[in-house]
Amino acid sequence: MAFSEKLYRKAPYFIKVVLLNVKSFLNKRKRYTPQYHQFLAHYKGLWLAPIDEIKTYQNDELSKLLLECRAHVPYYQTIFETLEISEKECASNPFGVLKQLPLLTKEDRKNKVEDIVNQHPDRPLVEIGYTSGTSGSPTEIHFDSETLARGFALWSRFHHTIGITGDERMVRFSGRIIVDPSAKKPPFWIYSRIDKQLYMSAYHLTTTNCAAYIKKLNTYKPEFLDGYPSALYVLANYVLSQNTTLNFVPKAIAVTAETLYSYQRIAIEKAFGCKVYNQYASSEGSPLITECTSGNLHVNLDSGIFEFLDAENNPAAPGNIAKMVVSSFRNLKTPLLRYNINDSVLLPKKQVLCDCGCKMPLVIKIVGREDDVLWTPEKGYVGRMDTAYKGITGIVKSQLIQQSPEKLVVNNIVDHTYTAAIEAKLIQNLNERLGKDIHIVVHSVDEIPLSANGKFDAVKREFEIPKM
Repeated sequence: MAFSEKLYRKAPYFIKVVLLNVKSFLNKRKRYTPQYHQFLAHYKGLWLAPIDEIKTYQNDELSKLLLECRAHVPYYQTIFETLEISEKECASNPFGVLKQLPLLTKEDRKNKVEDIVNQHPDRPLVEIGYTSGTSGSPTEIHFDSETLARGFALWSRFHHTIGITGDERMVRFSGRIIVDPSAKKPPFWIYSRIDKQLYMSAYHLTTTNCAAYIKKLNTYKPEFLDGYPSALYVLANYVLSQNTTLNFVPKAIAVTAETLYSYQRIAIEKAFGCKVYNQYASSEGSPLITECTSGNLHVNLDSGIFEFLDAENNPAAPGNIAKMVVSSFRNLKTPLLRYNINDSVLLPKKQVLCDCGCKMPLVIKIVGREDDVLWTPEKGYVGRMDTAYKGITGIVKSQLIQQSPEKLVVNNIVDHTYTAAIEAKLIQNLNERLGKDIHIVVHSVDEIPLSANGKFDAVKREFEIPKM
């Protein structure tokens, strides 16, 4: 909504409705093109394809990506020239070429945008976007028409695999400023008739306002909900704690942009009566990891290359937490080759075939940003802190902030059932996972602020992990 962001924020509610619908119309015409439908049909076919077919496609797409970066992207032109990598090598041995390339850092991705933009004359710019800026100022992203078509086709393919056709009544929670952030009374939402989507604000989801959200949802009766797990969890927790009745059952709920914790999944599925599906992508155009109907997370090999590495940039051992380095087929206008995206996953100890029929490999858990992974001298990397809350009651929302290897601060919003015994149990659970030497300080607070983009940071680490 960049074209009218300033106007939109200052406009009265009825003008906001008009502007949002105009923007939805323009986006729909730009994104859902004949090229999009061609990609969607191809991606849907690859979902259940034999693994050899998928790997052949991946090899061919990587070769094309390398050749285009070598010829038309200034940042990579310099690297390919320095390493004396030929066109023939890119075509015949793309994975070998990829291994020769240096990692692309967040800093270079942000500060060298113009050099990383693809200058191919057949890729005219159609849109400029920005990351949410969770680690500082937003990063600029350039799009051409093929990039938009590929990205939205992959997103739609994920929805199709979980039974969502695109015709459903949809609710979306995200960091978009939908209504005035200072608004105290509903509506905290705006409906887009163009794409049958109700945009609900994540910034107004307080206990006081939850009843208004539930009333609107019961009137709208969404068939599909999508958005931040923290926002959906607030609603789910309200439904369960207040014995509130929902008069609809969605087909599915998909969550994105934040780490999904087990306690959130359990509460959301219980409150809404449907399955929650997790996914991983990024606004920068990273390849996808998506959850299937069997509850497994598949690495979408047809969307790009994932390298799962340890702290020394060697292949991570099975069963360990690994950082992700990605090379993407999604964004060809601002291409990513060996991009250290600062996100992590938990790898399986052994790959198995999934019952859903998809042959693409699995990861156990999307851990999230590198800063979501805690570390202590005693326990090393710790990335699954949600298990510390198992059996704990009385906590509405909780945030862990590790200020140093020796100190953890816990901020809790609690209800009347929270007791000193529960707090002692939580501390015990945290010590079991982080070690007995870490000092844990628990605060009961009235509010835990969202980040600037409307996300809830459930886990934060405020120091760099020492190099071993």
